[in-house]
Amino acid sequence: MDMHTKVFLKKRFKDYYWRSRVEAPPEVASREFGVGTLEDKIKFRHKSFQSEKELSDYLKTEAPYYISYSAAYYEFPKNQPIQSKNWRGADLIFDLDMPMPLLDAGRMQKVKDEALVLLDFLKTDFGFPSQDIRINFSGGKGYHIHVISERVRSLGGDERRELVDYVTGTGLSIDTFIHPVDSAEGLVFVRGKPKVSAARWAGPTKDSRGWARRIYDVTRKLITSSREELVEMEGIGPKTAEKIVENRERNIRLLEAGQWEALLSQFRSNIQKQILRNSVEITDDDKMVSIDTSRLIRLPDTIHGGSGLLAKRVRDFDSFNPLVDAIAFSGGGMRFRVVADTGKFDLNDTTFGPYKAGSEATAPECAAIYLMLKGNAEAVA
Repeated sequence: MDMHTKVFLKKRFKDYYWRSRVEAPPEVASREFGVGTLEDKIKFRHKSFQSEKELSDYLKTEAPYYISYSAAYYEFPKNQPIQSKNWRGADLIFDLDMPMPLLDAGRMQKVKDEALVLLDFLKTDFGFPSQDIRINFSGGKGYHIHVISERVRSLGGDERRELVDYVTGTGLSIDTFIHPVDSAEGLVFVRGKPKVSAARWAGPTKDSRGWARRIYDVTRKLITSSREELVEMEGIGPKTAEKIVENRERNIRLLEAGQWEALLSQFRSNIQKQILRNSVEITDDDKMVSIDTSRLIRLPDTIHGGSGLLAKRVRDFDSFNPLVDAIAFSGGGMRFRVVADTGKFDLNDTTFGPYKAGSEATAPECAAIYLMLKGNAEAVA
């Protein structure tokens, strides 16, 4: 990146912080902060601020390309090494990202769908009220879901890993939720004659909760789907789909009667595969965000130095569109020089590109700054 582009970007970042209020996180004086450069998202850490005003003054003066704060609360957040900070607890944070080389509206919708599944787990299975949950767009490729509650504050890494394993369905098997009742498989006598009797297996019902209810819902959806929907499911071909449709009424009766032994003989592997579709997809790297009780996470309503979008606190998630609602720079057409071949990308309800290295182009400021921060463009003097 040339010096002219760096000067331009720093000026625009400062302009944003001078005209915008950034809300401090709860108990700001107990948080550790880290700031980043264009090259490193966290270049310096072990900073702290005593008040929102002190934080605001710093942002106006320094206009960092990245600023993050700790999920943890410390007695001495400035101390080094980290063991001397005196850890006093931490919020629970889930990081959901969707790989995308360039901003992509379709992929953004997919990661939003994942976030909606996670929110259902947090509210339905764990019982967290909405006021304990904060949703933040990361400014890049996904969302940070914060649980700020005394119920999670003291949890260690192992307990947090169990929560992550639960929502991701790690190691989950339907056999855990299905068990024999009444009789075991063996020999019984009917009217004095011996007869082999199979055990009856009980499983989830419509009144179940947690994963048991999800397994019930998965199974019901499986046996009531259309032929076209079934063929789209993993592991189900046209012949199997046809058979499921033909036996639909019988299978519904079996499910409602709780006769899982017959259902398992038909659908065990299919149900197991569909379980993963009802879990939250979190990468191994993103799992560490939840498990690490000293992790730094992007400060809401600050600019993401890799995109120029805001790491924005979301208050109405249903209507939120990050590629429109998280735009920090709303200026008009801006001329820029393309320094690397760039494909198409989505921003502000518009598709931009492709651009060829060596050319010059004009685009709204949000798109031009995005390309500059990606290292794909430079400002024209």
